[in-house]
Amino acid sequence: MKKKYKHIDKRDAHEDKLIDAIGKYVNQEKIKPKFHQAAINEVWAELMGELVAKYTSSIKVQNNKLILNITSGPLKQELAYNKEKLIALVNEKMGDEYIKDIIIR
Repeated sequence: MKKKYKHIDKRDAHEDKLIDAIGKYVNQEKIKPKFHQAAINEVWAELMGELVAKYTSSIKVQNNKLILNITSGPLKQELAYNKEKLIALVNEKMGDEYIKDIIIR
């Protein structure tokens, strides 16, 4: 029985090493913006709701900024008033304080 548990321990150690390697890869400066952009694109409707997602024509992450193209004037204003809350919401969902500013176009 002891060998079975040792095998599981070895597998867990290998899984931890793989997770660490993936984490290091994602945190590279070339990869991190692409990772965050893909993650934000995937959860945007969940974060903001279907209506906001409907009026969002594109989402881009560049230089720690979230660049949103919004097709509704009133929605642009509403999001502009709530930039700090939106930054906090996105960063919380991503589990990282990566986004520092939001540009709404």
